[in-house]
Amino acid sequence: MATRRLQELFAKFDTSGDGVLQEEEMKLLFEKLGLGKKDVSELFETADSNKDGVIQVHEFISWLTASAPKVAYTQTKTGVDATITNPHKCGKSFSLTFNNCTNVSFPEGNPATFLLEPGEQITKTVIAKVDAHGAWRWNSRWSSRSKYIAAEDDPNAFRDADFPCDESSIGTSGTCWSVGKPDTWVRARLLGDPETACLFDQIRPQDILQGQVGDCWLLSALSALAEHPQRIRYLFPNTRQLSEDGKYEVRLYDLEKEDWVEIVIDEFVPCNTGSGTPTPTFSKPLGEEVWVQLLEKAFAKYCGSYGALSGGNAGFAFQVLTGEVHIRSYEKLDEGKWRRRRMDPKMQIQRGPRNPLNSYWRWKNSDLHAPEALFEVLQSELSSKHTLVSIITENSKSVEEAQASGLYKLHFYSILSAVSEQLDDGTAVKLVQMRNPYGRKEWTKDWSDSSSRWEENPELRKRIDVRSRNDGQFWMSFEDWERMFSVVTICPSGGAPPEEDDEEEGAEDNEAAAVPHM
Repeated sequence: MATRRLQELFAKFDTSGDGVLQEEEMKLLFEKLGLGKKDVSELFETADSNKDGVIQVHEFISWLTASAPKVAYTQTKTGVDATITNPHKCGKSFSLTFNNCTNVSFPEGNPATFLLEPGEQITKTVIAKVDAHGAWRWNSRWSSRSKYIAAEDDPNAFRDADFPCDESSIGTSGTCWSVGKPDTWVRARLLGDPETACLFDQIRPQDILQGQVGDCWLLSALSALAEHPQRIRYLFPNTRQLSEDGKYEVRLYDLEKEDWVEIVIDEFVPCNTGSGTPTPTFSKPLGEEVWVQLLEKAFAKYCGSYGALSGGNAGFAFQVLTGEVHIRSYEKLDEGKWRRRRMDPKMQIQRGPRNPLNSYWRWKNSDLHAPEALFEVLQSELSSKHTLVSIITENSKSVEEAQASGLYKLHFYSILSAVSEQLDDGTAVKLVQMRNPYGRKEWTKDWSDSSSRWEENPELRKRIDVRSRNDGQFWMSFEDWERMFSVVTICPSGGAPPEEDDEEEGAEDNEAAAVPHM
């Protein structure tokens, strides 16, 4: 059965539209394939090759074609060996991540990454005891990405003459941040194995990895919206799979027209070949799906070039991605209070409706919130499924402390969760979960992945499902978060109506000194 037909079959039985197959959805598929219900759990476990509890597109195709990569672990007296088998006809890059390990080392790193040629099998020691008390849990996870195999391109593939594969589409940066210089353009589906490439696999925040352009304001907004996959799919109105000819219509909201517009793009993305094989210059795929690269390209065309994305405001990204123009934010003032503000779309239109740097904020000087009240705001907004990001501005009093603790200034981070919890001894604690759109480089202090606070509170760790891996996600106390971060931007994308605003007492032009450019 052709890959495209398999992808269409997958989409048909993904009745929830979340990009993966749950066990109940697999039951319906088994009936269609003439399989009995009796062995559903066993078959589901077999198809779920990376053991994350759902079936993704590439797992589904591998399961039906009996070509799933295999990772097996063997416990030894001194640690754990991993045996990896690649049955595919192309090279595969495997990444193995281990959680909840104590008193051990990782000879190949954590995550451990290996590149296997077609048919190759390797055995490597991936966990080694440091002392007799070494321990680990068997909930390791793995993912794979196909090696570039220089597949022959389709000469009839669509090429967008209005946004050509040349320097005019790369453009230049209008900020202090540089823009990567590609030396070739390659169709996104050919950067891995074209047989398993797809538009969507499982839409997740960790699918988004930033490249050589300062568009974290865009990618952090995408990362936050990826918590709600239906919002990402809405931006591709005419397709759920890779198009045959590589032509896509991406739906973006135009402030000036006060309506959605469809941006036509092709599938060619800028790449560099310094490593011998093409590597995307800008956003990079985590697996075989390409939706992030295509959305970034549509945004570049909408704004004029990739260089136009070098510096911007997450509020602008939220407006264009969701159609919600009532963007709110909270700004920390010198006296420690947080002032509520809102973006003014009328002023944005006057200043240039497609300029990511154009933000204009209005506020009431009396609309101030103490830190405790702000935490309640974060919880309320997240419970309404609204999307939030935050930054550390250059004039923040905690810039040096933040940078020494693994954080970047002038860089947007997604806020994924804010919880009021109890330590294992009953003490109250407030925690915030963040994500860096780089997909790496995390907070290193209390409640970070490597913090001893989790070992001291194993029940809390289990309750909120904390996983230690180098994926850009991390936890920190609300007290540390509030001390480090300076601005929170909120997009009311969850369907709840925007708050009513009285006439403002203050207004601020483009945040020239505080615009997060990275």
